[in-house]
Amino acid sequence: MRTFVLFVALLALALLLAAALTYPAWLLVGTVSVEPVHRVMNRLAMLIALVGLVLLTRRLGLSNRAALGYRLGRAEFFRQLGIGWAAGIGLMLPLVALLLAFDVRQIKPGLDGEVVTVVLQGLLSGLVIAFIEETFFRGILFTAVARTSGARAAIIAPSVLYAALHFLGGKLRVPPEEVSWMHGFQVLSRLFERYAQPLALIDSFLALVALGILLALVRLRTGAIAACIGLHAAGVCMIFILRDTTALNGSAQLAKIVGTYDGVIGWAAFVWIATIVVAYWVYLNQLSESDSSSRAS
Repeated sequence: MRTFVLFVALLALALLLAAALTYPAWLLVGTVSVEPVHRVMNRLAMLIALVGLVLLTRRLGLSNRAALGYRLGRAEFFRQLGIGWAAGIGLMLPLVALLLAFDVRQIKPGLDGEVVTVVLQGLLSGLVIAFIEETFFRGILFTAVARTSGARAAIIAPSVLYAALHFLGGKLRVPPEEVSWMHGFQVLSRLFERYAQPLALIDSFLALVALGILLALVRLRTGAIAACIGLHAAGVCMIFILRDTTALNGSAQLAKIVGTYDGVIGWAAFVWIATIVVAYWVYLNQLSESDSSSRAS
């Protein structure tokens, strides 16, 4: 797990350096436009993490296409991406149907002219987020951990980190004339505000861990991240569309089956995704046993 710890340390270092450099960065950005200090700190942390990630992956020999999960040819890559996309839509439809059927989420009125725009935005957001996150979690990190600690660790450890990072956040509104060196560290402390009440996010956290494990199993089975990207992109797209076209009904009898994280991912999503993970795991084991029997005969 040493390699995994290196990546976690890189992310932590990026946050600390960003906090320390937020004030001069904010002053520099201020010559062009006035931005909230938390936005400057977040973008700076991403930039530092990206630079560090490039250097670390090269150092560990993970900058080749196979390690990143892009070993497939173009035609096969897009074929698997399409299959993953279709599977992602199929995975999300029962959950969406459940939330609508029990009025946990209710369709907003007057959406006729906005649906196409929302769908297009959802498609774009899904693909961008999926490409970035899958390249890191099921590409670089999966390969790095699998090489040093085995497939099981590569499935579990990145999935836990993947879920944990979703709950970082927190805004800090400071009048421009009052921004100082300390505010970068104040933003840093607010990133972990949600973890002060862990029981409020446990349902969404477990659902995201289960999703990460499912994506990792797909990566293990296919040897690439194309299907993972499609599966992930479809899920993000469906959630984006659902959140923009419906409203959460807090008075619904089953309102608690969705979490406070995004009003979609909660206990219902966890049970559903966990069921799929178990079924897929059994399927992979059966395939493995069948292959072993074929080679033995």
